[in-house]
Amino acid sequence: MATDRSDVQPKPSHVTQQRIGVVGDAGVGKTTVATLIAHRFGERTNVTVTGETRQFLEADSSAPEGGLLGVEWILEDLPAGTEAFEDRVGVLDTAFVIATPDRLDSVAAYERVADRTDTDLFLLITRFTEDDRDALRAFEGPELAEYFYEDGGIERAMANGNEPPLDDWTVEAPLMEALAPERVDRERALELLDSGQQSFVNVEVDDSEAATELIEAFEAAGHRAAYFRCNCQCHDGHVLARPKLR
Repeated sequence: MATDRSDVQPKPSHVTQQRIGVVGDAGVGKTTVATLIAHRFGERTNVTVTGETRQFLEADSSAPEGGLLGVEWILEDLPAGTEAFEDRVGVLDTAFVIATPDRLDSVAAYERVADRTDTDLFLLITRFTEDDRDALRAFEGPELAEYFYEDGGIERAMANGNEPPLDDWTVEAPLMEALAPERVDRERALELLDSGQQSFVNVEVDDSEAATELIEAFEAAGHRAAYFRCNCQCHDGHVLARPKLR
């Protein structure tokens, strides 16, 4: 689970930290999404959470130091509006702007803030319905990292101060986008890691058997690798890898 403290202590040099921010206007489900992300991350790796999301998390992380792929996460659930984002954008590695399909016009202001520091910004859509698909395809703005269907169970859980359920929909896309948004094939991934050109690589895999085989190949080459689920219909997930920590 995620750590619910706001003080962030320096980590040993062999541990990589990634600091992500969750931003958006009031009423779009920003803290709901931040809670879903923190809950899922906390099941797999070390997460430190700041902001309103802390009150919805039930326990501290039990993951070993370094977490998954040797990465520990700091998730900042920033107050609604662009002002808080302007104050923090310079220290964030990646940011996710939350919007509903009927409030896509709010995204541009956050995009302008991110552009000032070349901070990677991705879009997360809440309260999605199939009727919104064409509008999202036509939208010109940050790359869409994930969407979340309208779900009364999630809203009820948040209203009661509980961690929201998300049984049939994975929330690992933000983690993947933050580390390695570009997809490459297996041969290119190994080349990039072996040459030190990239710190992380992302390879799509058709099924769990292919994922296991690819992870074994990365590990045989001396790299760390892990499997991540996605919600895509054309493949089952992704294998992310990085050079083995020394």
